[in-house]
Amino acid sequence: MANLEQPAALLTPVYLDRRKTRTFGSVVRTAARLGRRNKLGAAGVVLVVFILGIAILAPVVQRYGDTQRFETANPDFDPVANPLDIAKFPEKQLGSPTILTRYADPLTADHWLGTDQFGRDIYARIIVGTRLAVIIGVGASLIAVVAGTVVGVISGYFGGKLDLVLQRLDQPNLALTVAALGFLGFASSVRIVRSAVLSVSQMSYVEAARSYGAVDARIMARHVLPNIIAPVLVIFSISIGLYILAEASLSFLGLGPADKTTWGKMVNAGRQAIDVHPWESVFSGAAITLTVLAFNLAGDALRDELDPRLRGR
Repeated sequence: MANLEQPAALLTPVYLDRRKTRTFGSVVRTAARLGRRNKLGAAGVVLVVFILGIAILAPVVQRYGDTQRFETANPDFDPVANPLDIAKFPEKQLGSPTILTRYADPLTADHWLGTDQFGRDIYARIIVGTRLAVIIGVGASLIAVVAGTVVGVISGYFGGKLDLVLQRLDQPNLALTVAALGFLGFASSVRIVRSAVLSVSQMSYVEAARSYGAVDARIMARHVLPNIIAPVLVIFSISIGLYILAEASLSFLGLGPADKTTWGKMVNAGRQAIDVHPWESVFSGAAITLTVLAFNLAGDALRDELDPRLRGR
C-alpha cells in the first residue's frame, strides 16, 4: 500500500507548480502582446509603476531631508574682521565660518541634482514632491470618480426629474473648486458615467431583470455598475495626471499646501534665479511633465484595451 500511495503524493505538488507556471506565463505573454501592440501605452505603464515605486519608497531613496540645509566652509571668513568691512561686504559673510551651499551644480556625489537658493538638496525635494503629487492625484481622482459614479448611476438609471435636478447640481462653480481638488472633476465624472448608464439601462438583460421583479438597487449593483467599469477606470487613470498638474499650478501660484514641498513651488522658486541656476525649475518641471505624460499614456492604453472599437488599432 505504501508503494501505491507514494506516486499520487508526489504528483500533486508537480501539478500545482505547472499550473502556477502556466498562469504566470500567460500573464507575461499577454503583457508582452499588449506592449507590442501599444508601445506608447506600455511605456506609460512602466513610467507609472516607476513613479509609484518612488512615491512608496520616498523615505528610503530621498537621501536627505527635503528641508535640510547644507553648509560649507567660508573661504572669506576673517575672525578678526572689522565690523565696517563686514557691513561693506555682506555677500562675503566675513564674520561667519560657514556659508550655505547655494546653487550647487548637479551631477556631483553629494548633490545629484544640485541645491537651491537655501542650500537644500533638489533631488531630495523632487522625491518628496513625488509622494505628495501621487497622494493628491490618486486621492482627488478617487473622490471625483467614486462620487461621480454614484451620482451618475442614480441619475442615468432613474432619469426624469431626479436626473434633471442632479444635472443642475453638478455644474462647476467657485465654491466647488475651492472646497477640494477632488470635486473639481466631479461634474465630468457624472456626465461620462451617466451617458454610459443611459446606454446600459436599455439593454435586454436589464429589462429581463426588471421583468423578473428585481429591485432597482440590485439591478444597479449587479447589472449596471459592472458594465460601466471600463469608462470609470479610464476616467480614474487619466484624471490622476490632470490633478497632479492642477496641484502644481496652484502651488506655483502660492495656493498649494503651505507646509509641504511640491513641484509647483519648486518651479516658482527656481524661476527667480533661472538665469544663473535653472536646475530647480528644469528638474521639477521635468518631473511634472513626465508624470502627467505617464498617466495619460497609461490611461489611453487602458481605454484602447477596454473599448472593443479601439482594440487593435
